Amino acid sequence: MGARVRAFDWTTTSLGPQERWPPSLLTLVRIMLNSRQPMFIAWGADRTLIYNDTYAPMLGERHPAALGRPFFETWPEVRGEVGALMDRVYAGDPVHKNDLALTLHRNGYPEETHFAFSYTPVPGDDGAMTGLFCACTEMTRQVLAERQAASERQRQQALLHASVLSGPHP
Repeated sequence: MGARVRAFDWTTTSLGPQERWPPSLLTLVRIMLNSRQPMFIAWGADRTLIYNDTYAPMLGERHPAALGRPFFETWPEVRGEVGALMDRVYAGDPVHKNDLALTLHRNGYPEETHFAFSYTPVPGDDGAMTGLFCACTEMTRQVLAERQAASERQRQQALLHASVLSGPHP
């Protein structure tokens, strides 16, 4: 992603050329690109998306076209769930969720997904919030495995209960 970010024509976005990016954005991009934690930055009024290599698989078939696009053009199906959270962050309030369930259309079909994430507000040079920094982890496999294990426990308890009730009769 580092090469993609460097090669991207940012003049076609609201961010403009990289030479004019504020120091806070440049620093975040460097941190993000050097991390193995899935991360993205949403910057400016249109929440232009920049992300790292480990976030790319979360995008599914939307990668690499998502780079430099407004967040909700990339993820229109989550505007209802995520839009209000992002608005809070742009107002200066950090947001953390341990499990946010979303239906994403990232591989050509709707799929249930779960994410743990932290949205951190990022002020611009004037002190106003101009972006957000997100570190996230997809929890879908874990949540579905826990759900299946709970279902299996319930099934076994029901079988045990049924066998006790129908136990030997004299």
